[in-house]
Amino acid sequence: MLNINVSVEEFVYINNQRNNRYQPFHYEDTKDYVDQQSLENSKTLSKYYYQKWIDSRDEYDYVNFLKEKSSMKKHQLAKVSQKEKQFLYDYLFSKETWTHYEIRLYMSIISLFSPMQSFYLTQQMLKNGSETIDLNWNHQADFLYIILSTALIMAFQGKIPELAQLIKQAGNSIHNEQYLYEKTELHFIKGLLSYLEGDRIVAKKTIKEALLFFRF
Repeated sequence: MLNINVSVEEFVYINNQRNNRYQPFHYEDTKDYVDQQSLENSKTLSKYYYQKWIDSRDEYDYVNFLKEKSSMKKHQLAKVSQKEKQFLYDYLFSKETWTHYEIRLYMSIISLFSPMQSFYLTQQMLKNGSETIDLNWNHQADFLYIILSTALIMAFQGKIPELAQLIKQAGNSIHNEQYLYEKTELHFIKGLLSYLEGDRIVAKKTIKEALLFFRF
């Protein structure tokens, strides 16, 4: 790729376009609340990609179908079977290069997985998506969203070593001064780590500082 001055991201995008593998992204995929129109859109897309998969048996169509189905599951409009969850887990885990598509897909379905599955997938993203993180600030923001989300999952599970590792990785992923919200959330999560490690005084101080900043 370096010899022809083309990034992995660009190569995968061009290849997908050539093979008519259109990979839609919707802001609603990662929102906790969506309106009725968005839910109806997910229903429509779910049926559309399911039919495409029946006709083509293309893995991308099946993944897009499951992505829409997962969005509907968040609002109790569909069920995702254990077999389907495992398929998505294996699909992401096996990717040697995580492009924007895999990162956005993972963002939208992270709640499907067990806590440790989320941790392992996040490590895979950091390992296999490093070539995409410096392309633009959207990719950096997505990385941070996933790392911080996984860190919160580890905190609520009491997984101290994994939480400490994610906190370090989040800090390494903040490249500029724009991420004030993410820095504040990271500060809050550091307070949770202090609490789990038994330092209640530092934990209370750190969490109080984060909550005060969130109010502003």
